[in-house]
Amino acid sequence: MDMEMLPVIVLYVEVLLFVLLERKLWRTPYTPLNCLMVPYAVVLAFCMAIDGKMDFVPFYYPSVWVWVVGIALFFIPSFFFGILFSAATRGKELPQVAVFEATRQVLGKLTRIILVLFFFWTIFLMLTFSAPIGSDAFGAKFSGNGIFGHLSTVMMILGIIWIFLIDKYHKNYVFYILGFFVVAFLCLVKSWMIIPIVSALIMRLLMQRIHLKVKLVLGVAVFGFVFFFASYWVSMFLVRADWATKQYNVTRAEYAQMTARYIQKHFVTYLVAGVYGFSEDMAKGIVEERDPDKVFTAVVNIGNVLTGQPVEEKINDKFVITTRADSGTNVRTFMGFLYVFLGPWQAALFVFLFSILVNVLFFVARQRANLFALVWSSWVCGYLFMGWFEFYLMHLNFLTVPVFLAMLAEISFWAENRSRQPRLLPPGYRPLSLKPGSR
Repeated sequence: MDMEMLPVIVLYVEVLLFVLLERKLWRTPYTPLNCLMVPYAVVLAFCMAIDGKMDFVPFYYPSVWVWVVGIALFFIPSFFFGILFSAATRGKELPQVAVFEATRQVLGKLTRIILVLFFFWTIFLMLTFSAPIGSDAFGAKFSGNGIFGHLSTVMMILGIIWIFLIDKYHKNYVFYILGFFVVAFLCLVKSWMIIPIVSALIMRLLMQRIHLKVKLVLGVAVFGFVFFFASYWVSMFLVRADWATKQYNVTRAEYAQMTARYIQKHFVTYLVAGVYGFSEDMAKGIVEERDPDKVFTAVVNIGNVLTGQPVEEKINDKFVITTRADSGTNVRTFMGFLYVFLGPWQAALFVFLFSILVNVLFFVARQRANLFALVWSSWVCGYLFMGWFEFYLMHLNFLTVPVFLAMLAEISFWAENRSRQPRLLPPGYRPLSLKPGSR
């Protein structure tokens, strides 16, 4: 056996074993650990398929050991809480999500208010901001910070809820979902479109509102590519076409073909960027210095705000070249990011403690089937699903999402209780009789 492939073989055996155990313990395959490790395993297979092709550098297989160890550490708390869950629910029907009409009404009204605010905000930016729609500058201004940054996070949460709740009896929810798509598209951050959609689908699969089929997987893959293509097409062609045709001395049709070819190649490099980026980073001996602040950026910046210090962007500024077809990548996967910026021992501790938090949340959400607890748990699973690309927990919305969910839960609770209260009637009021002959 080629020793270079040993970590890959161990990883796939590990993934297969843990998938079977997770399904047995949690009575579902849609667990946090599976959301983390299965997408990574799929993208890793794709990386091995293009290794040495399309101008990619050789893949560094020892980098896979970091994921082998990380997955094993994540599984330990999942195994423990899975046993507790299995014992607590043995012989019982798992509860389904119950959503009162009052909750639907109040969340629908809130959605419409936010969409109206974003509509006028878009018009205002179009009239006053020099960068056009579709540019990175417009996207950053649109929801990069401030009140509209928080509103876009709330819109993501509401998007998850509407995608989860839509059915043949509530077809009007499609308008709310389209509103979410528009807001997410104008943000120009692909992950903030992908994560809510994945989170909602995980909820629907978990609650058996849909079933995993090849058609669903292909549909999601096609939608992901179309959204990826469209976001780059807007920023690269619609916004820059007039300038680029003069700069490169080509016709508009020729520039359209150039743009389409670039986006197609970039999609491949984007898909493997995290896994291949961490591989090349390890092959070069890790180009970054350890910096725990990058892992805890949200907490650090909250402290900076409270102490009057400037808010810092803690994105990784170290790029590695994985292929001559692209300019390089600065993403390192979920496990790779922790390994790079925390070191092996602190990264191992982080993964273990984070797994405890995630699996406690999943335990509670599964047992109670509360809408907002399920959204929170599925949102975290959406983060983990994107672990093949990057570590997303450094973003502020990892902390603000549970806060906003608590607020939405409280508003819904108030609406539900208000709808059950008897209405105050004027003194002397008597209801009309429905008996025959009565007036």
